[in-house]
Amino acid sequence: MTNLNNFAAPEQDAVFFARESFLGELKTLNRDYPHTGFGISLRTHSGEHYLLANARMPLPSTKSDGFPTGRRVASLENGDRFSSIEVLADSRAYETISPRAEAEILGNALDLIARIDTLTSIPAGRVTNEPQIAATGTGG
Repeated sequence: MTNLNNFAAPEQDAVFFARESFLGELKTLNRDYPHTGFGISLRTHSGEHYLLANARMPLPSTKSDGFPTGRRVASLENGDRFSSIEVLADSRAYETISPRAEAEILGNALDLIARIDTLTSIPAGRVTNEPQIAATGTGG
């Protein structure tokens, strides 16, 4: 049981850190695409599943089911802290977006996934001469 607790604590920290560090990017997507639902699905290596979404993204009755609607915009498999990170857009609104806007959403989603994976893979108590990564926004 101790090994499970030792594994779960860093995962919980990574989820909290990810949530806090990319809220700005989710707000940017909300501002730039006000009629689109966006959701972020995080699965840990131990099997936990976390969902984060804006108000326009329909939520599942149980989080293990994933989002009931939405199209996967971008995903990462087998990261350091998460077995998968997915960014989804509500399919009903997403289909009406222009190809240019779709490309911009894809770029923002890829940046968001890279930030989540990079920021949550930094070990606690790192050496002080390692580069520091600041949470800044996607730049739209």
